Formats: sequence, C-alpha cells, structure tokens
Amino acid sequence: MLFALLALSFVAWGAGDVVRGGVGRSPAIEIGHTSMSATEVMGEFKREVERLQPLFGGKLTPEDARKMGMLDRTIDSLIARTLIDEAARSLGLAATDETILRRVASNPAFKGPTGQFERDIFRSRLARVGHTEDSFMKAERTNMVRNQMVETVAAGISAPQALTNPLLAWREERRVAETFVIRDESTPLPAAPDAASLDAYYKDNLSRFMAPEYRALTVLLLRPADVANAIDIDEEMVRETYQQRIEEFSTPERRTVSQIVFDESSAAAKATDMVTGGKDLAAVAKALNTDIIELGIVEKNDLPEGLAEAVFKLRAGATGQPVKTALGWHVVKVTQVQPGRTRSFDEVKVQLEQDMRKEKATDGLSELANRVEDALGGGATLEEAAKRHNLKTMKIAAVDAQGRGANGKPVADLPKSDQFLDVAFHTDQNTESPLTEVPNNGYFLLRVDGVTAPAPRPLADIKADVVATWQAERRQEQARDKALKLADRIKAGESASQVAQSAGAKLETSKPFIREPGEGSSLPPTIIAELFKAQPGGVATAPVQGGTVVARLNSVIAFDINANPALTQAARQRVSQAVATDIADQYIAALNASIGVKVDRPQLTREE
Repeated sequence: MLFALLALSFVAWGAGDVVRGGVGRSPAIEIGHTSMSATEVMGEFKREVERLQPLFGGKLTPEDARKMGMLDRTIDSLIARTLIDEAARSLGLAATDETILRRVASNPAFKGPTGQFERDIFRSRLARVGHTEDSFMKAERTNMVRNQMVETVAAGISAPQALTNPLLAWREERRVAETFVIRDESTPLPAAPDAASLDAYYKDNLSRFMAPEYRALTVLLLRPADVANAIDIDEEMVRETYQQRIEEFSTPERRTVSQIVFDESSAAAKATDMVTGGKDLAAVAKALNTDIIELGIVEKNDLPEGLAEAVFKLRAGATGQPVKTALGWHVVKVTQVQPGRTRSFDEVKVQLEQDMRKEKATDGLSELANRVEDALGGGATLEEAAKRHNLKTMKIAAVDAQGRGANGKPVADLPKSDQFLDVAFHTDQNTESPLTEVPNNGYFLLRVDGVTAPAPRPLADIKADVVATWQAERRQEQARDKALKLADRIKAGESASQVAQSAGAKLETSKPFIREPGEGSSLPPTIIAELFKAQPGGVATAPVQGGTVVARLNSVIAFDINANPALTQAARQRVSQAVATDIADQYIAALNASIGVKVDRPQLTREE
C-alpha cells in the first residue's frame, strides 16, 4: 500500500521534468544502469488502460487515458519503481528462491478447494494476465525486495500525539442546528415579464437555451437475419452434434456417502469383522472410537481410485468392507443413490438446432462483416457495399448524444448498443466508423453525413419555457429574501421556533454533524461551513432544492479523545502513514538526484 502511494505522489516532485532529446532506437527512459524502450513504456501504459477498463464500462480509449494524464502517471510509476530497484541492487539485496516459492504457495489466488497450492490454477491465472511462470517469479522477486526497501525507510514512524490530538479534536467535533426551509412555492408566482424584459433575459442567458449538437447519419446494420437464409441444418447434422456433446446432456450417477478412515491395518481388520457380522458404519465408528466423516453427494470421479469402484458397487443403505488407498483404510456407507441419466436426442433436438443456427449465424455474420469491410477498403461507398451484399442502409436525419431527435423525443430503431451514440459522436463528418459489434445482435457501421453545431433555440419556439424559467428564478429570489428577513429576526433575539411558526414552516433539530459531511447529510455544505465558523446562536442561510434553508447553531459537541480509543487510534495511524509516505517520497527524491533520470518524451510522444 505504501509503495502504491509513493508511485502516485512521485508526480509531485517532478522526475518527469528531466527531458532529453532522442531519436532512433535510443532508450526512452534511463535510470542509473537501467534503460527502457518506448515499446516497453507504452506496453506498461496499455496494460494500465486495460486494468482500468472495468471502471469506465469498457469505453476507456488510449487517447482518453492520455488526456487524463495516465501516460504521465505510468512513466512516473516506472521511474519510482526502478529507482528503488537500483538502490536495492547497489546494496546487494535479493530475495531467495525459497522465500519466493513460499510467498507464491501461500497466495490464496493459487489455492484449490482443499486450500492447497495447485499448479494448474497457478498456470491458468498467469495465462489470463499474460504472464509466464518465469516472468511472474521475476516480478515477485523484484516486488518483494522493492517493498522491503520502502517499508524499511518508513519503518517505525509514528505521528506524535501533539500533532494528532488537536487534528482529531478539530476534525471530529460535532454540531447541532435548528433548521427550517422556506419553500419557493410559499411565495406567489410572479406575472410574466413584458416582451422587452423577456428578450433581454433570453439574450443574457443564451447558454441555458441551447439546442444540442445533432448528427445526420447513414447506418448499415448487419443482423443475424441477414444470413439466416444461408443456414441449412438437417437432422443428420443435429444427430452428429448430439453425439459430440453427449456428455453435456448426461447426468452421472451420484451417491450420498459417509466414511471412517483408519491409519492402522489392525483397526481395519477389526472393522472387517464387524461389517461381516452385520454392523453398520455408526456401530463400527462407536466401537473403534473414531468419527464419521460426511462426504455428502459425490460422483465417481470425486473419489480416489479403488475407493470409487467399491463405493459405486454398494446398494443404498449398505456399509462396505474396508478399502485401502494412499490416505488409509476407508469404511464407507452409501445412504442414497441418485441414478445417472442421459437426455435423449428428441429431448434436446430443438435446443441443439437453435444452438447450431446461432453458431452458424455468428460465423456467417463475421464473414459478411469481412466482405463489407473489404468492399469499403476497395473504395466502395456505404450504399454500394450494402447493395453489393443485399443489405439495407438506414438514414437518421438528426440525433443528439442522448439519442433524441430534433423534436426532443427518442429516435426510433437505433441499434441496441451502448456504443452506438458514442461511435456516432466520435466519428468525423463524411467519415465512416469502424465496424462495431452489437452484443448478440450483429454489427453496425455508420457514416456521419452532417453535423449541426449547438445553437440557441429561437425565442419564438421556446417562449413558454423561457417565461417559466424567468418566473421560477424570480420566485426563488422572493423566497430567499423572505428567508433572509426571517433569519434577521432570529439574530435579533426571536426564537427559531416562533419565527418558523410565523412563516408556516416546520422547525427541525438536525442530527450531530461534522465539518466534512458524508453522503446522506441533511444539510448543504455551505450551511455546514458557515455553522462551523459561528458560535452557538449563530444563524446562516443557503439555497436547497426548491427553497432556502434557515439554520441556527444550537450546540457544539467537543470530541473526547479518551472516550473514543478506536477512532483515536485509527486517526493516529492515518497521520503516521501520511508522515511515512512523505519521508519515503523524500528518499525517492534523493535517489533521483544521486542515480539520475532521463526521459525522452519526444520519443514517447511519437510512440503515442
């Protein structure tokens, strides 16, 4: 955690400001004896973009990531990590193979259902993130040394109570207020303005009455129906698929099994005599003073070789003779048998045919999409490519970024894709978009035929809306003036309850609140900020949704450090962590000065 904070804070002291010109295949970054190519840096940047995709709904593009400063943060993180590695190397620090293997084996991500390390799971997880065993072990070795370096620098740092106690008392102080709201509708609706006033108001607030950008589109849709006629499936093909997928439609026999296990053959011999004599599992376990292990419902493949055969020969309710495996001697009882079953061809025929048609439609659509792209690449227009492959195009006269037309209503028949509008508004005019997949429903391709820039709506078209907006603002101003006058009465000595009652408002007492209210706070931040400046009896006002709130500070609740040990300790740890991070930052800054960092940003810009 500490190193992650370091990597982010590295930006602050400006290692990326050391810029060196460079051409050709020279390193993009040089740090001491370590150099990195532009390809390596951009590879790290792309991996970071991919890692963050889920946070952006899969729509984060490299260009957007660069605008957000992610490339700079990637460079700074690489530099910070490498400086630590260089320092560790100069000190001769290294992690032993035994330590690394123990670390990997203890990682919960690589353990199976039994809680033990499983090599197949290990390899599968690595393959999923693009690691080989060698590259992963190398990264783990580096990370272990790197973390030890950083933790050693900041070890044992604790913020003094002289710093944490006043900070905690200030932050955790709570206050209580009496509040009431003067609703906008409590004042009369003003009359509509005259023509000159309305026109002036409209011109002064043009940005509030803008029509959005609209785009005219030609859309080519590739749907499963476009290839459905070419799909021919006969019964013989379905039967062949049935045989290939027979295991999918087969439910193996299952049994509910209990067992006891012995390490000694002498105990097994006693158990043999008892089972032969007609004793069941419970009697054997009691006589030999051992526990019954419930295996639950198992399939044959769930049991060790030898035991499986014995268990699946027993009838329901029977206790079997001891069976030896590598785990010991097993005495088992089968309490229930669930026969296996294979669904017949007739039962699954319809499902199989649907699956086959869907699969062939997917393949056919992919081939059709490739032919359309080839046609466009060969110079054909969107319309020509559609005609060549018996497809239809759709014209959309105007659509905004929310999918509404010029009439303000949703445009009908837009492709059911979250990406459609995003693609439409990121494609240049008179340009065709890339072919984009619509999940489970084909592909779309579009051309932007025209762009209507945002422009003010004519006053004549929206006169009623402008009048309503003007009246709402004037009414809000009247309510605010009314609230300010009521606040003055409280300041003059009247009780908040009397003033609220005279205005027909409901007085409420707030729950205790802190300086930095979290989500769900009943008071607006502006009121809270004002009340934390005031002494008890102080009054403040602020706009809220549909009105103006009037608040009077009722009481101040000081934070008792001794009465809240858990909160106090947590706060001290946070401050200590911040101090430790600051010290580690200074350590990395010193490494930067002594080791040296060179960044060829022009080369990285070209790689972008």
